Amino acid sequence: MGASASSSLSLDMTPEVRDSLLSELLAKCEEVLSENPDNRCCKHAIQYLNSDEGKNMSNEDAMTFYKCIRTGVDNPDSGLGCYAMTPTDYSKFGGFFDKVIRDYHGDESGSKKHETDWDTDDADYDVKKLGQDELSMRVRVGRNLLGFNLPGKMSKEERIKFELRMLPAFEQLVEKYGGKVHSLTPDFGDS
Repeated sequence: MGASASSSLSLDMTPEVRDSLLSELLAKCEEVLSENPDNRCCKHAIQYLNSDEGKNMSNEDAMTFYKCIRTGVDNPDSGLGCYAMTPTDYSKFGGFFDKVIRDYHGDESGSKKHETDWDTDDADYDVKKLGQDELSMRVRVGRNLLGFNLPGKMSKEERIKFELRMLPAFEQLVEKYGGKVHSLTPDFGDS
């Protein structure tokens, strides 16, 4: 779907216009997938857009779904290429995201279960004993906190509020392990 077609997506479009734009999106995904068979976004978007769930999207949902998959369409060599804008997108577009996630984790059957085990026993994580003087850690905002959108939908102001909310946790890490925090928005945008 080109820039002109995507800009035609609107809340007040007629069902015929929406269907035409979604057909154009479907064709673009098929084109991308034919040249980039590892593009999970387009692979599963094609299935989704052909499903009853995909065909019956409201105008608002069609606009949000396009935002979720746009990076996979615009970057054909992407292996994943789709990002929920809000936590509810995972359930709203479950027929799409569930398949993408299972494909990514090699679990078409859905039988794998993720288990988190934070028990480190008595492991020693002193990096100086490993011959390193410094260790750099990046905290990626790939998930969200309650009350915040996911990164793809965050405005600059919301990112600043998110970072301010996270600073106390970062300060505890600095206290315990040393180092310093480098903000992506120095002075929190007040330049």
